[in-house]
Amino acid sequence: MKRYKPILAAGLALLFTLGCSAQPAVIHSGQENDDKIQIVGEIETPSPAPGTEPVRTETEAPTEIPTEVPTEAPTEAPTPEPTEEPTPAPTPEPTATPVPDRTKAEQFCDLAESLIDVPYQRGGKTPSAGFDPCGFTYYCLNQVGVKVRHKTSKGYSEYEEWQLVASMDDLEPGDLCFFMTPGNDSVNCVCIYLGDGKMIYPSSSEGKIITAKITDKYWKEAFVFARRVF
Repeated sequence: MKRYKPILAAGLALLFTLGCSAQPAVIHSGQENDDKIQIVGEIETPSPAPGTEPVRTETEAPTEIPTEVPTEAPTEAPTPEPTEEPTPAPTPEPTATPVPDRTKAEQFCDLAESLIDVPYQRGGKTPSAGFDPCGFTYYCLNQVGVKVRHKTSKGYSEYEEWQLVASMDDLEPGDLCFFMTPGNDSVNCVCIYLGDGKMIYPSSSEGKIITAKITDKYWKEAFVFARRVF
């Protein structure tokens, strides 16, 4: 024990030298009447090495990347579909009174009557030149689409493809009536029957196209037969 005393004394002297400026630390026991226990010595706070500053570590708050707010494309307003206007009900057209088609026979008679008063001309077969009975028949037939050659009255009476009408009582409008006038031994005149006992022909005595009653005595006696073209 004696040999440690010099070492203890040296240590205390060193502590005294180094800690002359240190303040004694007093630790209380928690009881007011307890004796104060003093610990003589220094509590040294280690100093930083010369030229070395304490490194202050700062924790930077992480920079938050802003969450992108999804940008929605503006919703296009739907293009309104064209509204079809209701189709108006068609206005019924006024019903016209149907006009019956004129038959060939009626057309034939109408054409013949339109030539009344055209001059008589022997051998004539046009309105500008005048007509005789066979030329008048030839012209009217061709105008309504019955193509025939120019013939004498007797020649037309011999067209067997046209229906023979033996009696004057059976005549119909458009029939061709054939006559043999006094002083002749064969057919020498042709007329167009218009109906209602009336016929039309170019008259040499009158010098023009006229109408006459087929029921007159003269014509009744001269009548031979008729031919039905239509």
